[in-house]
Amino acid sequence: MSALRPRHPSIVHALFANAERGAQAPSTIFAPERVGDSAADDIRWRHDALAAAACRSAAALASAGVRPGDRVMLCLPTSPEFVTAFFGALVLGAVPTAVATPGGFGSSDLFYDKFRRLAAYLEPKAVIASAGVLEAAELGADVTALDSASLHGSAVSPTSPAVAPRFPEPGDIAFIQSTSGSTGTPKGVQITHANLAANCEQIALAASMDIGDTWVGWLPLHHDMGLIGGFLTPVFTANDAVVMPPSRFLRKPGDWLRAVGRYRGTFTAAPNFAYGYAAARVTDEEMAGVDLSSWRFLFCGAEPIHAPTVQRFVDRFTAWGLPEDALVPCYGMAEASLAVTVSRPHAPVAFDSISRRALTADGLVADVDVDDPDAMQIVDCGEPVLGTEVRIVDGDNLPVTEDVVGRIQFRGPSTTVDYFRLRDRVEAAGCDVPILPGIMPVTQMSTIERSEQLSGAPFPPEVRARFDAVADDPEAVRRLGVEHAAELCRELLDQDAPGIHFITFNKSTATREVYGLLDPASYGGSGSAPPMTA
Repeated sequence: MSALRPRHPSIVHALFANAERGAQAPSTIFAPERVGDSAADDIRWRHDALAAAACRSAAALASAGVRPGDRVMLCLPTSPEFVTAFFGALVLGAVPTAVATPGGFGSSDLFYDKFRRLAAYLEPKAVIASAGVLEAAELGADVTALDSASLHGSAVSPTSPAVAPRFPEPGDIAFIQSTSGSTGTPKGVQITHANLAANCEQIALAASMDIGDTWVGWLPLHHDMGLIGGFLTPVFTANDAVVMPPSRFLRKPGDWLRAVGRYRGTFTAAPNFAYGYAAARVTDEEMAGVDLSSWRFLFCGAEPIHAPTVQRFVDRFTAWGLPEDALVPCYGMAEASLAVTVSRPHAPVAFDSISRRALTADGLVADVDVDDPDAMQIVDCGEPVLGTEVRIVDGDNLPVTEDVVGRIQFRGPSTTVDYFRLRDRVEAAGCDVPILPGIMPVTQMSTIERSEQLSGAPFPPEVRARFDAVADDPEAVRRLGVEHAAELCRELLDQDAPGIHFITFNKSTATREVYGLLDPASYGGSGSAPPMTA
């Protein structure tokens, strides 16, 4: 296996290397929440200016009592305020953790309950958020509340004090990625600077990124695919990135495609649902004058991939120049920093057609015709990224043969060191490489189709396909990656929360239960769908 050699030892080194290019430095470009469809409305921030702002932000954090190694929670939308806070913490040597902002789903009480449990778990020295969030969060006396507008004001003021950047060691923790907390115990994955540098390099190599490429995306920055894939990897590779709030995409998905045309975007990432949503919602009139021919690598991951859904996206937009092989399935998780496997461009999207009954009843992979009523499609998510090894094992951690369901294990330079204060979970795995929390059908060790098929994660593709009819409703489907989706759903059902559904897999009974609030009237006005057996 070839050795991986990241081009920078850390993301901090990368930012300041970019800054040295001065007027030729790459930029991070922010598409605001509600503006006209024009580049004049966007905020372009060159990396030399960003590096200077990060040093002033670090000084402001230090004056508030934050020290190297302290944890800092960020509850901020996609915005310049997020970037100054995040890089300010890194430059100081503190450890940021980005969490969701209010308004994503459910009630305010649900959001602040999760927020407080995360704060209790992480024990941050400081929380950076809007004044309204800080007031409602009711932080303890031992937590410093920092208003994001005030911190950002200090960061962008040329008269504010600044500190010299603290360049980290490879083993220093870069940030903590929160992976759960909607129900049950929150988990935070500790990602070192070496992990982050390795995965950024792996992603860049897998997608053949080069100087002059441009990322255009809308994924939230508290999500690993949005943070590492859409924000930090372009910084690491010295490329421009255009980022817009997820709410803008949900409201007007055509803005995403027009931004690609306007900035000649080459890369993006999105989950399966987003490609189906855009294909259903964007009109021909919105695409007038748009050229997508530059868009050559579209990662698809973060949830099970339904081949017909992503193919509809490709078919829908080839008339505007989208290359037929541009959409590329991938697999990843926070425990690997982000990417574990990435496919190669292929038209159409490659998949295996296998027997659902054989898979669920016997844990075996049996090929069937794609038109067979028992068929389910498993999309090929590619080979491991450079430097990463993957194997499939049984319950005793012994490698399985081909066409047998097993557990995924992986190791490589981006494999994270530990959960924050949850070492017992890793040690309980009983092996020298982390176990991914999922089960997968596999046809060869170098190929990962999807672990979520039987893992209990939301939206198995064959069930998700039954809800394609509601894809044109922006509030109809919201994916929530939670450990106990059914329990949280019942809470929301009790609160009559609209526009949400969950799918969860019961491993003991081999049934998939679908709980729906898509259209209460369609379920006899009860607001909940009956369980659905796979």
